[in-house]
Amino acid sequence: MDDVIALSRDGSVLDQLVTNLKNKGFDLTDDGTLDKYLGVDINKKIDGSIELSQPYLIERTLRVLGIEGDSKTNSKLTPASKPLLHKDLEGLPRNNSWNYRQAIGMLTYLQGSTRPDISMAVHQAARFCIDPKLSHERAVKRIGRYLIGNKNKGIVFKPDTSKGVECYVDADFAGGWSKADADNSDNVLSRTGFVVFYAGCPIFWASRLQTEIVLSTAESEYIALSTAMREVISLKYLMAEIDKVFKLMTHLHYHKC
Repeated sequence: MDDVIALSRDGSVLDQLVTNLKNKGFDLTDDGTLDKYLGVDINKKIDGSIELSQPYLIERTLRVLGIEGDSKTNSKLTPASKPLLHKDLEGLPRNNSWNYRQAIGMLTYLQGSTRPDISMAVHQAARFCIDPKLSHERAVKRIGRYLIGNKNKGIVFKPDTSKGVECYVDADFAGGWSKADADNSDNVLSRTGFVVFYAGCPIFWASRLQTEIVLSTAESEYIALSTAMREVISLKYLMAEIDKVFKLMTHLHYHKC
């Protein structure tokens, strides 16, 4: 079973599409107005903006972490804190038995769909799925405690038709270095962060480590820009196809944060 969103300026085109698919043997059901899709709640607001949220996924994640409905749980104002995580080879073992990989998988889907605010925190915790320590467990639970305070919130889109594609890029040069794990080469990898907007709305974002060791801030910035542009170039090709049906603003701006 697959879910599909079909868009057209002409309702008859959609009707013909449905008819053609049915004639090919597909069993289709009409789920009505678009208020939910793949677990994402779609809330159209009076001011024309649209909010996408995933409160049910957050609740499931909190249950996995064992902190849902815990009156003793204090919500956090941020999803991560200093110092950044490392392998913590001499660290204490985990206290709890909840499935670390399962929690990371759910949080990864969440951050990629409606919650870019937790992207960096989730990515750094995901690096230690093979042998998570107590410090990593606490980092994941902190993300959960952050989500407790805003689980009904999500990403808000308010299109501005005067804007085309915009890309904001930044890099953190060797920001994860730790004296406790100084011999690990991964600790000197820089981090790339970028977000791509269309019509003033974020449509793709990422926070990830770079794949090679660089020797300067300038190098890390160039690599971050190159990484972001790979996504933008693919997006431009996709937009060129969509533009044949829906007229799009295809001019590009990039910004170094």
